[in-house]
Amino acid sequence: MSDLGFTEGVKTLTGSLDSARESAKSLTTSVENIQKDGLEVAQRKAQERLRAKREAENKKRMAIHRALAEYRHRKLISEEEYKLKVDFLRQFRNTTIGEKEWNEILKIKKELEDLDRKEKAEFDGDLKTIRWAQFMCFLVAGWIAWAIVWGDK
Repeated sequence: MSDLGFTEGVKTLTGSLDSARESAKSLTTSVENIQKDGLEVAQRKAQERLRAKREAENKKRMAIHRALAEYRHRKLISEEEYKLKVDFLRQFRNTTIGEKEWNEILKIKKELEDLDRKEKAEFDGDLKTIRWAQFMCFLVAGWIAWAIVWGDK
């Protein structure tokens, strides 16, 4: 009987060792998979940083093009304004009177620009009020829908 007990003990020990070996293999596989996942995450982060760097460079490049276009636009406006001034002043024989009249035109221009800014500010304010009213309507509609569906249950 002692041989039988010894055999059972050896089988149990062998089974435990096999189980431990399988667990170790499984653990090794899990660690390797975690390392692979970590590597993939690091590679993805590196690619995202590279993409962000490229996008920033493109934005910089586009900013200089936009600035150049804005410069040309402003230059064109100032040249047109200068030509208009010269043409306007030619109508007057006395340049002092012509300058005075041109200053009046510039005052009117400023008033018109101020009026445009004021109208835009009022429009933006009205738009904000309308959006707030829409939000309140959605909120009330949601509350009514909730009351109809789950209110008295």
